[in-house]
Amino acid sequence: MRKPDATDSLPRVLALDAARGIAVLGMFAVHVGPHHGQAGASWLTIFEGRSAALFAVLAGVSLALMSGGATPASGIPLRRSVIRIAARAVLVALLGLALAQLPSGIGIMVILTYYGLYFLLALPALRLGARALAILAAVWAVAGPIVSFVIRSHLHENVFGGNPTFEMFTSWEGLRQAGMMLTLTGAYPALTWMPFVFAGMALGRWGIRALRPLPVLAVGAALALLGYGGSWLAQHPLGGRAHLIDLLTQGMAEAGVTDFDPGMIIDMTGFGTVATTSPWWLTLATPHSGTPFEVFGATGAAVLVIGALMALIPRTGTLLRPLIAAGSCALSLYIVQAVAVSVLVPIPDENAVTLPGGIHGPGWPLLALLAGGSLVAATLWRTAFRRGPAEWLLHRITLGLTNLLVREGPGR
Repeated sequence: MRKPDATDSLPRVLALDAARGIAVLGMFAVHVGPHHGQAGASWLTIFEGRSAALFAVLAGVSLALMSGGATPASGIPLRRSVIRIAARAVLVALLGLALAQLPSGIGIMVILTYYGLYFLLALPALRLGARALAILAAVWAVAGPIVSFVIRSHLHENVFGGNPTFEMFTSWEGLRQAGMMLTLTGAYPALTWMPFVFAGMALGRWGIRALRPLPVLAVGAALALLGYGGSWLAQHPLGGRAHLIDLLTQGMAEAGVTDFDPGMIIDMTGFGTVATTSPWWLTLATPHSGTPFEVFGATGAAVLVIGALMALIPRTGTLLRPLIAAGSCALSLYIVQAVAVSVLVPIPDENAVTLPGGIHGPGWPLLALLAGGSLVAATLWRTAFRRGPAEWLLHRITLGLTNLLVREGPGR
């Protein structure tokens, strides 16, 4: 692989920022956009599950770049990387716990605390090269959901989704609940989400600063086809959907419910995991179902987005400048979103603040306010500053701690 120069690698770095910008806007769409049944809601379903997965893949790319890029760091540089990433993990997790305390009529599933755990779990893999990371991601993508299914099938609890809170860390029972949520039963459980991070790390180790878009697009298309195409085969020609419809129909009949649509239940967005009443649930690829097919499909979609932006940035970089700026301020905008939603959509909903233009809850007006305002604010901010405010603070704290603990080596 040829060695990239500065002008060659810059568009690829900007493509990563643009991809983060898409992930930010996608999460806005999922959180505050029109819900199912509202006008135009169907257009936004493409972001469900995939925006968060794109964030996780990009987080993996960042971890790879922070720990040597195409060549894994070793010695003192590796020690510095481990300290910076571990410190970042703790700070991001604490921030996630703080944001989860904000009251909201929407009930956003905050991913930052889960991210902190992902970073810590990724530390032992920092020494691995691209091929080993790709194999690890593929094996975990299959084994993780199956292990989760087996473990949860033996649990008495049947809780899905949720955010860890500070209160959980004040008792042993709370710690157990938080651990179960973060690893197994929560909205973004590590047991089924780590493949996204490892896939991103593999992409970063692949040498993303020198990669051409075509191989990235090819890999993304193959993964998407494997995930979504494989699920379709299992659901339709192999009869998985028919099994699940029969299962739901029988269960509802026993409960005395006859007026329901089993297909709608099967196609619903999940809460991080699938039910354990039948192994056929593992053949779904619906958003947040946490199955092998969803993991492969969503990873492929994320890689396709990154590859497409790698191709577009050199030609349309100026037009995509607001998106690039938003991506460089992704953490700051995520915080702003959580705070804005808690103010604009308080609990109970009937007391929500109504702003000019009909902004009183989830829907197009609130989405337009957050998305448009974020693009404008980030673009203006980047004219004067290199990083977003939260990104700058996180960088300074983690770099300062690293320099304090490891006084030798590059990157001081």
